Amino acid sequence: MHRLTDQRDERGRSVRVLIVSHTNLSWTATYARYFAGRGDMVQVVSFHPDRVPGVPCEFVGVEPFDKYANKQLYLTRAPRVAAISRRFRPDVVLATYLISNGLSAALACDAPLVVSARGGDVRDLYARGDWRNVARRIVIRFVCDRAEAVHCVSGELRERLLELGVSAARIFEWPMGVDLRRFAPGLRPAPDGHIRMICTRKHEPIYDIPTILNAVARLDDRDRVRLTIAGGGHLLEAHRRRVADLGLHDVVDLTGERPNEEIARMLASSDIYISASHSDGTSSSLLEAMACGVFPVVSRIPANTAWVREGRDGLMFTPGRADELAGALRRAIRDSEMRRTAGVENRRKVERDGDLSRNLARTAELLERVVAATRRGAA
Repeated sequence: MHRLTDQRDERGRSVRVLIVSHTNLSWTATYARYFAGRGDMVQVVSFHPDRVPGVPCEFVGVEPFDKYANKQLYLTRAPRVAAISRRFRPDVVLATYLISNGLSAALACDAPLVVSARGGDVRDLYARGDWRNVARRIVIRFVCDRAEAVHCVSGELRERLLELGVSAARIFEWPMGVDLRRFAPGLRPAPDGHIRMICTRKHEPIYDIPTILNAVARLDDRDRVRLTIAGGGHLLEAHRRRVADLGLHDVVDLTGERPNEEIARMLASSDIYISASHSDGTSSSLLEAMACGVFPVVSRIPANTAWVREGRDGLMFTPGRADELAGALRRAIRDSEMRRTAGVENRRKVERDGDLSRNLARTAELLERVVAATRRGAA
């Protein structure tokens, strides 16, 4: 494909970008504001009712939003998405999550399509032999065959797409990345002498907050530590009850959802980052912590092993094993030099491979190439 140096054609007309993506996910606003900031025309279509301030948004879902229900809407609301697309007349469509927004966009939009695989959308989620896995694979292949390009956020997802038969020439891999100016190292240790631990994952089953709570309850010297879990989710109240049951109310603070600016400040004053996730694409939460120089203690899953060298840049544990996590936390608490050395290296690693501004530019370049190829084909 021909590479353009600017996302405008020879007449100076800005590109019209239709983004089909849930507005409650941070990357939707990031993409929308980035392209709008370049002077492009942007329209967001979302199955979630949140808005992106300053960017036109059309809500096509139902309220209240439930990520686990109403999945048929990605099919039944495709005509509404199509009507919005016809009215907006995009030059290119960007859809995140293959089996939801990607499916709607593939069914509804005539414009060139770029889809983005983020994690659970391309993995088998059910027991081996379950017909739902087969159905998901059929949808993934349909969406990828319809798309001009398929972006994914990790090497693991790239391999999965190849296994599903997607052409390597149409797969492009890079993480979303993090804002390195916002997420930067701060002052440590905390003035009160406690070891500050933090988890910025949501209270949803896949992130397994109970394993973190059970591990902290196993620590003999837990009077030395403080754990903040900054995230929302439908299990938040259940986890608050679990904190009380474990007698951790003086150790653990469940803050609920917090804005990015506050998360950045929390990370900058923390010593240890914890994630017990059972599955991820590339975890922006992990990259944010690494950018802030916070020592990661994370589950041993492919998304994390791609970024963390166990025993050097961080420590790992088997998903669901609170005993292993407790052991890793004890080691991290004791070894301040390991934490310091890893913090410096992890910051460099994110600067090299996880810079949000650089990776947004790569996304823009991909859209440019798709638009240019389409215009050449129509000439």
